[in-house]
Amino acid sequence: MHAEAFIQDLAVIMLVAGLVTLLFHQLKLPVVLGYILAGVLIGPHTPPFALIHDQDTIHTLAELGLMFLLFSLGLEFNLKKLSRVGVSALAAGFIETTLMMFVGYQIAQLFGWQSMDALFLGAMMAISSTTIIVKALDELNLKHHPFAQLIFGVLLVEDMIAIALIVLLSGIATSGALSAGAVVTTLSKLVLFMVVSLLVGIVTIPRL
Repeated sequence: MHAEAFIQDLAVIMLVAGLVTLLFHQLKLPVVLGYILAGVLIGPHTPPFALIHDQDTIHTLAELGLMFLLFSLGLEFNLKKLSRVGVSALAAGFIETTLMMFVGYQIAQLFGWQSMDALFLGAMMAISSTTIIVKALDELNLKHHPFAQLIFGVLLVEDMIAIALIVLLSGIATSGALSAGAVVTTLSKLVLFMVVSLLVGIVTIPRL
């Protein structure tokens, strides 16, 4: 019974995704946006009746697919090309993230939200979706253009800031306060992880 439900759910997903893909091809829009729409359509909160029955299994497959997608995106990042736009990407990413956090925080304040909620809204608005942007550039055959490397660099900076924000905001939500010691410890661990990952990926793995 479990296998039959899974096959039925998978068939529904493939059917909806296929139809949306054809539609977005006709409209000459990035197909990845169509996949998001397909996910909304078959989600548990959209239709009047459930199209998906085994949500736990679908969530597991979705997370697995996301890991493969992020891995494939990682193969697109060329550190030599990114180093050419490093300063510009760092500055643009930092300014964009700071500005969007400020805008999101002010919007939440206008709606009378609490400071904690406003801070989380600002953080959500500050982070772009790397997967969506890179896939859209790929489908539009723009990822090899010079400006695309700058976009990749900005996205990389945003992702690093996003990791730090997730950890810091999770700590604030749990304890209700921001500890300077916790911030330093968290950022130190993040930098150490990035350095070790780069060293292993650049030095060790190619030689092996």
